[in-house]
Amino acid sequence: MNKEIENKLESIIDYIKKTPDYKNYLKAKELINKDEELKNIIEKIKDYQKKIVKTNDLELKKEYELLVNKLNNNILYNQYLEYLTNVNNMLNIFENKLNKYFLNLFN
Repeated sequence: MNKEIENKLESIIDYIKKTPDYKNYLKAKELINKDEELKNIIEKIKDYQKKIVKTNDLELKKEYELLVNKLNNNILYNQYLEYLTNVNNMLNIFENKLNKYFLNLFN
């Protein structure tokens, strides 16, 4: 790849990494990884999702919903999701701009 293009891409990546949303996303992710109870809830939810798909067990669905509600009421997890959404939106903006640029360039 052209060195100039690589440098510009690195500039975009550096810009994203310096944004408050990205930094806060990383902090929230780190705090979640240190919170054993929260990690346990997330793992149980994933496990229940797999089991529910296979068995369609109504009792498992109830337990799953309780865990999801508990997760959705967790402030740290909600902050994490907010920052993650903001970062993904920023990435989508860059992607759309690049797509438009190349579309105009080649048409």
